[in-house]
Amino acid sequence: MPETGDTVSVVIPTHLRAEFLGDAIRSVLTQTHPVSEVVVVSDVPDADAAAVSASAAETSPIPVRYVERVEGPRGASGSRNHGAALTTGDVIGFLDDDDIWEIDFVAKCMDAMTKGHVDLGVSWIVEFSDQHEKPGHSMDDGLRADQVLAINPGITGSNFLIRRPAFVALGGFDQDLPVKNDTDFFARFLREGRTYAVVPERLLRQRKHRTGQLTAVNEARARGTELFMAKHKDYLSPSDRRELRQLVHRIRSRCSPHPVARAYHLAWVAALYGPTGLIRKLRSGRQKSAYEVAGFSEPQT
Repeated sequence: MPETGDTVSVVIPTHLRAEFLGDAIRSVLTQTHPVSEVVVVSDVPDADAAAVSASAAETSPIPVRYVERVEGPRGASGSRNHGAALTTGDVIGFLDDDDIWEIDFVAKCMDAMTKGHVDLGVSWIVEFSDQHEKPGHSMDDGLRADQVLAINPGITGSNFLIRRPAFVALGGFDQDLPVKNDTDFFARFLREGRTYAVVPERLLRQRKHRTGQLTAVNEARARGTELFMAKHKDYLSPSDRRELRQLVHRIRSRCSPHPVARAYHLAWVAALYGPTGLIRKLRSGRQKSAYEVAGFSEPQT
C-alpha cells in the first residue's frame, strides 16, 4: 500500500484538445504532493498538444513527455494503457486533457490509500463549464461489483490513483470499449476482491464542453453501452439490464435522425420505465442546471 516514499506517475490522454491540455498539466505540476513524471499521450498526430507539453516541460521540475500512440484503437483507454507502460511510479494517476485536479488531489488520495491499506483512492467530483458549476458524482464507500454496472458509481478516468501492481493485474483499461470503460475497470477491480478508499471532497474539476466528449448523446454512446452490456452480460441483474436498455433507448430517442425511429425508441423508454417511472424521469429531466452544455446533458448512467 502507498507509503511515504512512493512515487506517483501521471498519464494524460489527449485528443485534439490542446486548448484545455495546458490547464490539466498545470494542475498536476502544482500538486502539494509532488508527482515524479507526467506523460501526455495522443492517439493522433497533434502539433498543438506537442507544443503545449513542450512549453510545460521547459519550466517543470519533473519530466513532462509528449508521445503519440500509432498502434491500437483510438481512444482514451488505449492512451492510458500506453502511457502507464512508459511510467515508473509506484502509483499511477490518470487525468483527462479537459479536466483539472485541485491542488491537494494527490496528497489526499495518497493519504486515504495509506490509512485504509487499499489499492485505490478516489475523490468526489465537481462539474463545471465556462460560466457555471455544480456538484458531480460522489463515490460511496464499500460498493460491491454487482452494484456498479448499471449506475455511474462516481469513478471516472480522472479522479483516482491506483497502485501499479493492481493496475497491471487488471490488464489496464479495456481498449475495445469506447464508453463506460471507467465503470468496466472499477467493476473488474471490485470483482477481484480489491478495496478502495474515498476522499469525500470534490477534488476533480470535470469540464463540460462541446468538443467531442464521450458523454455526448449520440449513436456512438448507444453502441458503446451495448458493447458494455455484452461484456458484462453474465453479471447483470434483470434490473441492471433494464436500466442499461433504458439508457440506450433514451439516447436513441434523442439522437436518431428520423422521427419514426425516435418515436420507436421513446416507446421503449416508456415501456421499460412504466408509467410512474416515466413521469418521474421526465420531471427530473426538465430540471437542468444553467451550466449544462447543449447536447451533453444526458445523465451519465
